Amino acid sequence: MNPHFFRQRHPLVISCYYLMMLLIAMSTTNPLIIGCCFFGSLTSRLLHFKKGNKQSIIFPLFFLILITITNPLFVHRGGTILFFFLNKPITLEAFVYGLFMGMMIASVIYLFQNFQSAVDSEKFFYLFGKRFPKSALILTMIFRFIPLFQAYYQELNQVQKTIQRTQKRTFKEKASYGLDLFGNLFSWALENAMDTADSMKARGYGVTVRSSRTSYRWRKMDSFSLFMIISLTCLFILSVTQGSYQFNFYPYQENLFLALEQRWLDYLVILFLALLPTLNRIREVIVWTILKSRI
Repeated sequence: MNPHFFRQRHPLVISCYYLMMLLIAMSTTNPLIIGCCFFGSLTSRLLHFKKGNKQSIIFPLFFLILITITNPLFVHRGGTILFFFLNKPITLEAFVYGLFMGMMIASVIYLFQNFQSAVDSEKFFYLFGKRFPKSALILTMIFRFIPLFQAYYQELNQVQKTIQRTQKRTFKEKASYGLDLFGNLFSWALENAMDTADSMKARGYGVTVRSSRTSYRWRKMDSFSLFMIISLTCLFILSVTQGSYQFNFYPYQENLFLALEQRWLDYLVILFLALLPTLNRIREVIVWTILKSRI
């Protein structure tokens, strides 16, 4: 079974889907829309989860909790005062606003992670390699070096633990260890970047227009998917410009249930768009279970 919704779709359709989802998540402060984007991106990220890669899920949640806690400490607007901290009011509205802003940032991080999982370097070069060869190469190197950088850090740290260098307890020695580790990582990254640049220059990359070794056929389903994604996003942007999704947190937050009752169909469409990868995976599980039962 395939965990990716658009694995059989054209790379342009995949890129447009995640671009539109990013646009929807960042274009409004409506908590219902943010909640739909967060739930859809999180479930899709869980489909791509691999053992030993818990940080990709925990890291955005850490930002969510941090923003939720710190926002009431700096923003004291709101009419519902919960308590006072250092003679400053801590309001319920500031907590709720921080929660949904944290969910928006977490959704954006999850969407970028899902995009990186669905669009590999081969598809990225297929889309942008002809028109923007240098920019495509730089972005691909960045996406490639981030996991390599993390793996090399774990390797260096494990070596230092083996020789018991991390057992030193003084602050000066710990700082010296951290600086040495950072210096090794930085020099390793520069060396690999220079090797990659020299290799691509020797092969003549960017001198002339280069073709891709793979070709992706444009099917009728690609046209339908692209039309559906762009149409729903354009309707959403039109509604946002008309103030249909406006939601006020201060001084008192509006009623979420009333907003849901007024435009429940619009929110259902956004939730459907956000859950497309997850719904496709559920469909594949059902089909696969039926086929196995017939064997």
